[in-house]
Amino acid sequence: MTSPVRSHNTIEELQRRFKPENARNLSATYLITIHGEEGGSWLTKIADGNCEFIKQETPDNSKADCCISIAAEDLEFIMSGQMTAMTAALSGVLAIDGELGLAMQLVPIFFEGQAPFI
Repeated sequence: MTSPVRSHNTIEELQRRFKPENARNLSATYLITIHGEEGGSWLTKIADGNCEFIKQETPDNSKADCCISIAAEDLEFIMSGQMTAMTAALSGVLAIDGELGLAMQLVPIFFEGQAPFI
């Protein structure tokens, strides 16, 4: 049995994985909501090759260009490479509200090496 995923650690892992060279031409704001133990929402601002995660006490979808929602356990599968982000999106495991194209731009930024379309 694996240990529960802690969302705060997941956000730290995403920060560590951030590839600024892959985000140079992107300027977007995402609301990432992780459900489960110690879940939460983070307003994620990507612009000019920089990324900032801002914890949201009261998530507001209107502040984001794209909203992404996923269970902590499912995000762990994506982060470990056991499932691609595209598979998660197509199967409904990863909920996207807004432009699918914006969501898919996150794959090379955080999940370099994962094929975006499988």
